[in-house]
Amino acid sequence: MIWWVLIVFFGGFFVGKLIRTDWIGKYKLVLVLTMLLLFSLGLEIGSNDELFRKIDTILLYGLSIAVAGSLGSFIFGLILEKTFGNEKSKNNSKKLLNEEGEQ
Repeated sequence: MIWWVLIVFFGGFFVGKLIRTDWIGKYKLVLVLTMLLLFSLGLEIGSNDELFRKIDTILLYGLSIAVAGSLGSFIFGLILEKTFGNEKSKNNSKKLLNEEGEQ
């Protein structure tokens, strides 16, 4: 199944490189097709009884992945800012800390 998805994706990519696709944005074709895809996905998921039996486990995994991903991104961004941040932002941070300490 994944091979078909990749074949269709790259097929669309190469066709998009060969022809002008200005009309796609004009008629909002992508939006309509995305809504149709989401509807069909919801229809398939809604008809799956096994999925509803495992919904609590799926929700727990999804929530833990979302929280861990957000927390990891925040921590990594903080480390990058402290390591590679520009001198101006470092000076502003020091001034802000000094002003808070004086109050």
